Order: sequence, then structure tokens, then C-alpha cells
Amino acid sequence: MHENELLDSAARVLAGDHSASMVQIAAGIGTSRATLSRRYATREALLKAVAVRAIQVVDTCLTPVDLPRTADGAAFDAALEELVLALMPAAHLYGFTSRDATVLADPEFRAGVDRQDRRALAFLALGQRLGRLRTDLPPYWIWYSLWGLLDAAAEGVRDGHLAPRQIGHLVLTSFLSGARFTAPAHPAQP
Repeated sequence: MHENELLDSAARVLAGDHSASMVQIAAGIGTSRATLSRRYATREALLKAVAVRAIQVVDTCLTPVDLPRTADGAAFDAALEELVLALMPAAHLYGFTSRDATVLADPEFRAGVDRQDRRALAFLALGQRLGRLRTDLPPYWIWYSLWGLLDAAAEGVRDGHLAPRQIGHLVLTSFLSGARFTAPAHPAQP
């Protein structure tokens, strides 16, 4: 099994059971504990590797947010949709890493998350300036809301309640209906 595939599989196991042991993780990814231990001597080493992988994957997913400040509403809308759909496969990595105390205590991981947050928040603030996102919601709330929906989608798939092919539409629709700016309705003139 390729290392990235192993780490992604381990993250899926850990997203479902944050306290999974090396034996449980190995069984969940279809390998033996001995094989897993040859690559990662300890559970902490595996967790660190999953966290590094999460940062790498999310960095790649954030490529659409790097719009110039002169971008227009249409460019923002296209980038937002691309971002949401790109983040779908990363939800399991985030779902685990965002809740694990060992991972969260790692300064490298925190620095990576902080850097990613700054990129995403600048993008969301651009959407607000362009009138494409609600301005009554802080950018952090919009960002956290998106990750909450992604996490819920990953859990729905993991639990067998949602099909992987439908969650992109579900997340995008739910996210946009909550974060998208809509002009207030004007009362009808008599």
C-alpha cells in the first residue's frame, strides 16, 4: 500500500474512532499491526504522519482561494464551488486531525492550520467585499461552517447513510444557502 493511501485509510479509521489502537487501525486498513509498526513505530508517529498528510492535502485543496484582489463575483463563485468540491476528499483527514489532542499540540501542525486559515479567511473576506457572501457572518464562522458540513458528509458516508457521489451537491447546496448573500426582499409598492 502506498504511504499516502495508508495514511488516508488510517485517518478514516481514526475519524470513526479517535481512540483506535494500532491493532484496530491496522485491521481497519486491512494490514497487520506488524506491517503498520514497521512504517510507524508508535501510534504517535502515525498520528504525526497523518497530520502532515492532512496539511499537504488541504494546502492543495486551497489552490482555488488564491484569487487576485481584483477578481470579480463570477471568478469568486467559480473558485468557491471548486474549493468546496476539492475539500470533500479531505474531510476525513480534517475530521480526525481537528479533534486529536496529540495532533493539535504539535506546533508544526498548528502553524500549518493557521497558515491555511489565513488563506481561506482572505478568500472569504474577498467574497464578502464582492457581495457574494453574507457580511453579517464573520469569515471564521463561514469557514468553520464549511468544515462542519464536510465533517457531517464524511460521517454520513462512513455510517452508510449517504452515497459518496451525492455529498458534493449536499454540502455545496447547504453551504451556499447559509453563507451566500441574498438581497433583502423589497415590499411591493401599492
